[in-house]
Amino acid sequence: MEKAKDPLTGEEFYKKRSNQIFASRANQIKFNNKKAFRKRKAKSLPDKILDRSREVLKNILGDMESVERSYDFLLGAGLHFGFCTHHINIDGVKWVCIYDYAYALIDNKLFKIIRLE
Repeated sequence: MEKAKDPLTGEEFYKKRSNQIFASRANQIKFNNKKAFRKRKAKSLPDKILDRSREVLKNILGDMESVERSYDFLLGAGLHFGFCTHHINIDGVKWVCIYDYAYALIDNKLFKIIRLE
């Protein structure tokens, strides 16, 4: 039997299978839960900012297809210009996207907001 070291507890144990990493199933679950918690914690602030910005764009757009608002208006409404999910180009215009909403600078400090299909 081969000896191994449990990554969670550091205890040495004899492997029952060649691919066994943890001394017990409980240690594996605890290790993976801690790993998932660290990942969720690392992503929580950006996710919170993106969710808030999406809600701002959703509320401003309402039922309209597009709307134009100033930089100051969007900033005051709570839009965070430092976070986005992706960028797209439509007819040579670069759109900043937050999930299913997008905005683009169309004039000096004037932005157009649309909902993506």
